[in-house]
Amino acid sequence: MERTYIAINATALGKPNKTGVEWYAWQLLKYLAREWKAPDPPVVLFTTNRPGTEIQNKKWRFKILPGKIFWTQYHLLKFLKRHPPALLFSPSYVAPRFLPPKIKTVNVVHGLEGERYPEFRSLKNTLGDYLINVPTLKKSFAIIAVSKHTKADLSYFYNIPSDQIKIIPSGGGTLEDDFESETKKKSGKNINLFFLAGSNDRKNLPLALRIFSNLKKIASVKISLTIAGIITEIKYRKLILADKNIHYLGYVNEKEKIEQLKSSHFLLYTSFYEGFGFPVLEAQKCGAVPIVLKGSGLKEIGGEAIVEYDPANEGKALEKIKELIKDRQKYSQMQKIGLKNSQGFSWQKCAKQTRDILITTAGNNK
Repeated sequence: MERTYIAINATALGKPNKTGVEWYAWQLLKYLAREWKAPDPPVVLFTTNRPGTEIQNKKWRFKILPGKIFWTQYHLLKFLKRHPPALLFSPSYVAPRFLPPKIKTVNVVHGLEGERYPEFRSLKNTLGDYLINVPTLKKSFAIIAVSKHTKADLSYFYNIPSDQIKIIPSGGGTLEDDFESETKKKSGKNINLFFLAGSNDRKNLPLALRIFSNLKKIASVKISLTIAGIITEIKYRKLILADKNIHYLGYVNEKEKIEQLKSSHFLLYTSFYEGFGFPVLEAQKCGAVPIVLKGSGLKEIGGEAIVEYDPANEGKALEKIKELIKDRQKYSQMQKIGLKNSQGFSWQKCAKQTRDILITTAGNNK
């Protein structure tokens, strides 16, 4: 295998229930394959199994490597040492810790939520960060940050030089090809809130439930809440069962998620902190207004078409939501602003900018 090839850690493609990071890899690589030019180097995508994806390019091929435990840090590393590429690109997980220096790396960082809120990070993740991720990132030829605040976090927490970090925002959601953006009118008689994330502590389900409860008290129309995501805690299960206006769906696939957003008035995305936040843009594409926690980093992504909820000043945020419920013209205007904002994010643009970095890095002999 010639050293001029570009290797991509594509293990995320084979995950059955993809997280935001894994959906990012799936969408980016699909568009990146379309943007790859005839003179560009060949690409090998390394996976544990052949994923059923739409990634198609004559210069791209899959290489299946066996093994599950320490796949990146041992199995992938072992192969790359024997067949060194010009570059290893990791769109979802960082490169092997002990990769030979002659193999340049480009890593994508989606967010440093664990640094912002270490109380929500497991011991395993903490050890992984400091034994593997941080040393690996510091050796990267280039790091792609998905947002300005992620870049700032990389410099602040890991002391990575600013000129080593390139900001390339993600595309506008996980189903960019599969649904039409719309600002359809929604009934004002029954206001549906949609919470997406389950009971992961960082996603802040308690705040979503409090917003729902508070709105029921002050709104003059019926308020219902639909919850998607895995919830295992008994205390939350009891709360859900006790209120007939709460509908629990469990895990939903991407198509079901989009259908829920299309029928919802507001998305409750109350996470403490996010590196990017796909659901905010997906909600805006579907005509749902995102309600986010103030200081969560989501203002950068959602722009002016979000409601920032400040727990220290709940009354102000609730009044704004109540006003949007009551004034259909203002709500419609917010929908239009949100749709326009979401259209500023493109997977094609993301792929083009990523390709430029990969081609430049692979051809740089420094």
